[in-house]
Order: sequence, then C-alpha cells, then structure tokens
Amino acid sequence: MKIARIRSDEGRSVAVYGKGRWIDLSTVLNDSIENIERSLFSVITKNREKIQKFIEETPSEEMVEVVPRTMLIPVPKVNQIRDFYAFEEHVRRSRESRGLEMVPEWYEFPAFYYSGTSNLFGSNDPIPYPSYSSEVDYELEVGAVIGKEGRNISRGEAREYIFGLVLMNDWSARDVQRKEMKIGLGPAKSKDFATSFGPFIVSMDELVDMTNQEGKIDVDLSASVNGNHYSSGNLKSIHWDFEDMIAWASQETTLRPGDIMMSGTVGTGCILEIGHEEYGWLKRGDTVQFHSDILGDTSNKLTEA
Repeated sequence: MKIARIRSDEGRSVAVYGKGRWIDLSTVLNDSIENIERSLFSVITKNREKIQKFIEETPSEEMVEVVPRTMLIPVPKVNQIRDFYAFEEHVRRSRESRGLEMVPEWYEFPAFYYSGTSNLFGSNDPIPYPSYSSEVDYELEVGAVIGKEGRNISRGEAREYIFGLVLMNDWSARDVQRKEMKIGLGPAKSKDFATSFGPFIVSMDELVDMTNQEGKIDVDLSASVNGNHYSSGNLKSIHWDFEDMIAWASQETTLRPGDIMMSGTVGTGCILEIGHEEYGWLKRGDTVQFHSDILGDTSNKLTEA
C-alpha cells in the first residue's frame, strides 16, 4: 500500500493509491483528516483489510480522487531521525576520499547520528542553499518509518515495528562536515539545513516479494542532477539492515511512531563518492532528482536561502 499526504485544490488530504489514482482516505474510513493524521500508522494497520477491500470492490467512478497540487511530507509528525552509516561501499569510498582506512569498530554495531527535524522538505519543495557552505552534496537514502512504540526490540521482532519505507535525501554541506569530523563531534551543522522526503510511504506488506533469502529488500535507487545521471544503487547491498538498526537503537531507549531510521547513503549515492573533481559540488539553481520504481520520484531545486 502506498500512503501519501497531499495538498490539492480542495485542501489537505491523506490518500492511498489504487486503480491508478490517489483515493481520499477520509471517505474510505468516514473519518476526519485530523483524526487520521493523529494516529496514521495505527489507523492504517487497523483498517488495512477494509481499505484494500474498498480499492478492490469500489467502482472507480465512486471513489473520491485526490489530484495532487503538492505532495507533502508523508509522515504527519516526525519525532526523531536517526541517520545510519550502513552501506559498506559508501563508508569505504568516503573514507578513502579523506585518506582514511576502514575502522574495525564500524563492523561492531550500526553507528548513527541524530539529524535535525526543523528543516524538513517534501518531494518537490525548493531547498534553500545554506549561506555558510559552498560544497553542497546530495545523499541517496531510504528511511524506515517506525509505526508503533517499542523498547529493547530484538532483531527478530524488529521488522514488525516498521510501518513502511520512504525515499530520502540527506543534504550535506561537505566543507563544514569536513571540519566537524576533524573536531570529533558531528556531523551536525553540516546536515541540519535540509532533509527531504519522497512522495509517499510504501507499507512493508508491499515489499514482501522484494525481500531476498538474506532478508535484504531489493529496491533500485538512482540520482541525477539537472537531468544528468550521477548515481545508481540498491537497498539490498546494505550491510547493517533496518532490523539491525532498530535492535541497536532501541536498547534502553523507546522508539515511537514517527521516528525515522535513515539507511545512510547507498554506495556511489553522493558526489563525495563519485568525485567532486569531475562532477562539481551542487550549485544554486541545480535540480536534484531521485528515482525508484518502488519508492517514487523526487525533484528538488536548490535556491537562495
């Protein structure tokens, strides 16, 4: 199931996708958007069969279609964002670019930092270029949206706490990040100017057939700048998967609905890896596009702050 928050000419809606259109969820559940958004994940989970039956059995002409003017951030309330460092290729290549080798501690547990939640953007929103940087980069990532509360979650139980996945971009100011990492406290200001979301959440039941025998989810991802292809990757190449992240993050800590576990950058999923000497850092006026057959598309233009 695909779930989105949409602004149309009629106002704001929560919608599910079916029969080639976005369907207003308020009319399916006979409830207000405020009530649905207040407990979105539990509402969807509780009414999943009812929603699917409505999509399958209701004639198209009787559905209340939502025509998007803007795709809003699909998570009504983002609590905390933990951004992990989970793809070995990205970690290795990024460290090599700074003349560093892999550290053995990276293989001990899935490391993460806390990303800010003050500057969150939708899939087509303009991104203000940070005034304090001249080396802005994109990072091609996927976020796991936590759908229910849990603490000290085992790895074997972890997937049931994931409501779904969403495409994400962890925008980065590389010149500031370089200095922060030398200090040994960060990344922080190099990251908090923008985090952007894909257009919708794909619920985990839709990803069962895309999960391989190792439990890794087979989702292709790509990035382009101004229409020129820059990056390709796949979520299945992840070393520390979302179950690992949840099990580690929840030790002696409570995870809540609306928490986001970001995967970290897929291998080759940023300019830092593919080479700023050849590609150049992002400039004001550049448009960064992400694509996934499963998770949708984003297109964000960098503008003056």
